[in-house]
Amino acid sequence: MANQIIKGEDLMLFDENGKSLAFATSHTFKMNGDVQDISSKDHGIFAAKTVSKISWEMSSENLYTSEQYGKLFDKMIAREAITVFFGLKKENEPDKTVADGDLPNWSGDAGCYTGKVLITALESTANNGDNATYSVTLVGTGKISKATQAPGA
Repeated sequence: MANQIIKGEDLMLFDENGKSLAFATSHTFKMNGDVQDISSKDHGIFAAKTVSKISWEMSSENLYTSEQYGKLFDKMIAREAITVFFGLKKENEPDKTVADGDLPNWSGDAGCYTGKVLITALESTANNGDNATYSVTLVGTGKISKATQAPGA
């Protein structure tokens, strides 16, 4: 499985209990390195750089549900950091779904990436005739690391 290509629908964003953000259609996970110049006379005409800090963020696009949006709204207003996991979903039975109520939630598999985030943007869209959607942007506060166990385990 180490070299297996992963499908987008199998990578998900989970809370600390292993519950996915409701009805997600897209997730993004991004890491950046802040670059610091360490050039000296010894480098001649060539610049030398080092990464001084690492920052990271996640975003999620979702179909709108009052329950999920309300939870995120409350967390943003409270300015509370929340723990998230980003990784592969693990389905108990392939013919059952969370959307149909067959399963209580997806449980992330071990090997997820985890850390604390702050909600920095929460945007809802409600176009006439379309499904309402929302987007959330989560900025990491502190380190991101590989999880040693699945969320909620």
